[in-house]
Order: sequence, then C-alpha cells, then structure tokens
Amino acid sequence: MGTWSPAEFVCPISMTRMQDPVTAPSGVTYERGAIERWLAAGHTTCPVSGHGPLSLADLVPNLTLQRLILSWKPSHAAPPPNPLAKLVQKVMATEDADVLREAAAMAAADARARRRMLQCQGVSLLPRVLRLLVSAGAGNVSTGSPTEKKNFFFFSAACLALVDALGVSADEIRPLLEAEPDVLSVGLVDALTGVLLVTLEEEEKVTSARQRAARLMESVTAAATRALLELLRLHLRPDLFRALKTVLRDRDQGTTRAALQTVLNLRAARCDFRLAAESGFVHELIELIKIKLSAGNNGDGIGSGHGDATMTRDLAMEVLSMVCGRSAEARAAVAGHAAGIAAVARHVRARGCSPAAVRVLASVCGSGAAPETVREMARVGAVGKLCCVLQSPECHPWTKEMATRVLRLHAEEWARSPCVRSDMLYRCL
Repeated sequence: MGTWSPAEFVCPISMTRMQDPVTAPSGVTYERGAIERWLAAGHTTCPVSGHGPLSLADLVPNLTLQRLILSWKPSHAAPPPNPLAKLVQKVMATEDADVLREAAAMAAADARARRRMLQCQGVSLLPRVLRLLVSAGAGNVSTGSPTEKKNFFFFSAACLALVDALGVSADEIRPLLEAEPDVLSVGLVDALTGVLLVTLEEEEKVTSARQRAARLMESVTAAATRALLELLRLHLRPDLFRALKTVLRDRDQGTTRAALQTVLNLRAARCDFRLAAESGFVHELIELIKIKLSAGNNGDGIGSGHGDATMTRDLAMEVLSMVCGRSAEARAAVAGHAAGIAAVARHVRARGCSPAAVRVLASVCGSGAAPETVREMARVGAVGKLCCVLQSPECHPWTKEMATRVLRLHAEEWARSPCVRSDMLYRCL
C-alpha cells in the first residue's frame, strides 16, 4: 500500500502523488505522463472539467506545486482519505460503468454521502456524469448496430442511476446548462431520447432506466431558460415525442407525469407540435385519458389513488389542450380518434369542469372543423355538456366564453340534430 498524500498532490487520472505536475487551461493539474497518455488515446478535452479543446501545447508546468510536493514529509501525513473521496476521484478519472454503479449504490444508501458527492474536495461529480451521458449518446443510436445500442443503453443506465441517486434538482442543473448550453442542454435531451427509445429483452432494466431518463428530462426542461428552450427548439429531434409516447404507454404514474410535464415545460420553446401528432403522442394522450375514465369503474388505469389519477388526468388534458392549440395536425388527430371527442367531453360538466377540456373542444371544433367533427360533437353529447357549462355558476367566465363561441359557431347545424335539444341550445345563447 502506498503512502498517503494530500489530495492536492494526487493526480486525478493516475490517483498517485505527482512528480511532474502540469496544469491545463481549465485550472486542473495532472501528472504529465498521465495526461499525455490521455491525449494520446484520442481525447481532446480536460478529463475533469470537460473543457476543450486540449493539446500538449496547452499544458503548463506547475513548478510551485512541484516544490511543495518535493518538500512534503510523509511524517506530516494526516489520516488517509475516506473511501468516498477515492470513489469520487475514480468517477472523475474513468469511464467505467461499474464505478458509476458503485457510486450510485453508495449515494442511494447514505444521504450524507449523496450530498458530499456533489461537492467533494472541491470537485463536483454532477457535471462529469452528465457529460459522460452526453458522450454516450453522441452517436446516432437509432441507426447503430444491436451491440452498439446495448452498450449505449447499459452505460447510460449506469449514468442515470448515479444522477438519480444524487437526487439533484432543476435548480442544481440550471447553472450547468447555462455554462455549456450546446453540450448539456441539447446533448442531454438527445441522449435521454435515445434511452427512452431503446428496446431490449431485459425489460425490467429498460423500465428502470426509462423512468430515470423521463425524470431527468423533466428536470432539464424545467431548468432551461427561455434562451436554452429556443436552442432546444432549433435542435429538436422528431424522435422526442415518439420517445415520450413510449413513456405514456408504460402507464407508470410518476414517469407518466414526468413525460407530460416535459411537454408543458417546452411551451415557451415554440416547438413544432405537429410532431406530437405525427409520432402518435396525441393518440396515446387520448388513450391515457380513456383509461383514467374507466379507472373508477373496473380497476383499469394507472396510479394508486383517486387523487393521483385525477392529477395525471388533468395534466394530460392540459398537455392535449396546449398541443391542439398550436397544431392543426394535433386537432385532426383528436377528431380522427374513434373516441377522441367523447373522451374529452366526459370532462366537461357543470360541476368540476376541466377548462382544458373545453379548450380542446373549442380548438377541435373551431371555424375550420370538418362536418363529421361537428356531427360527432352532437352525437357524443359534447354540445349538451357545453350548454351545461354556460348554466353553471361554478364555471369560470373565460371557460364559459370559450363554450359560447363554439356553440354560436355551429348553432344552426346543431339545432337540426336529433341529438341536441334545440330549445336548450338557444336558451343558453
């Protein structure tokens, strides 16, 4: 066993006391031989900070530190560093999935260790792990070979396990995104999209990683400023909504809400929500709302309680309202779904009415609505429900205004329908 050395004397790559220390432009100091081997292996960035590009010419001898190391006496040694510090340094210096999983296990088991990992001896673990995740997803995972997809998934799963165990919040992620917007903001969303789309035989492992990826996606989009959201919009992959659709299909309560909140977080990004319809995401939203309708009757659906079910349903309706308000293709997807209008109309009532549901109907049955859509509104009872909204003292005035606009727009046709009471319709208007 080697003699213990102060942390400042230890190279973060070789984990041994330095003899010929050199400092990179990022301010991190390495043993010359270790950093030369790192660069010779094809790397072009600082291993600890991730800053680059880095070349041999950028390395500057740290003569002050070298003199301190040479003058240091082992007899002055303090107790050896604890296992946590060693583990953090291993994570900073390697790209080994087993090391990441070891760190995740320690963080999950000990709350104090978890917080210390975020800032141990002046080194922050979180940026390193996020960069590893981005690097893993840097290739085109969708066109990679089965072996490449599997390797990407299991390494990404190890990164996600550690991020999840660290329990970082959107506030802790925000400064990192602002410091490296191109790398972390866009790169993270792309990498997480890749994780959500991977399908393997190990279904349990896939589900666990997918849940963690969905939660991190929510945190990243929640932490993004308006400028970062604009950057995401410019680089938005069509696969994003397809990936979020797979999350909704899992019917896991927490993960479903994370996916829905991610879409709401993108509200300010002015994304092309046509992709939500083309990917089948809108269809899956309606299926989710249908399941919530039946949950109270036959035990179907997701969630462990009525409150959770209601929260998820309301969030799904809010997302559907936003997407329909911004995309003609999304409105067409609702109208084209066999139970789309009926599922939405079930949430329009005199008491406890969902304003988002009224907004969806107002979008779908606006001035450009197809005749079949107008007839469907009458057939499934949506027109009668809008009339009840106008008569309810509990509904918000703005909700009533939306209902009034829709009713007036198609009043003549609905008055001729056998499915609508014309006296009630005209009395409301």
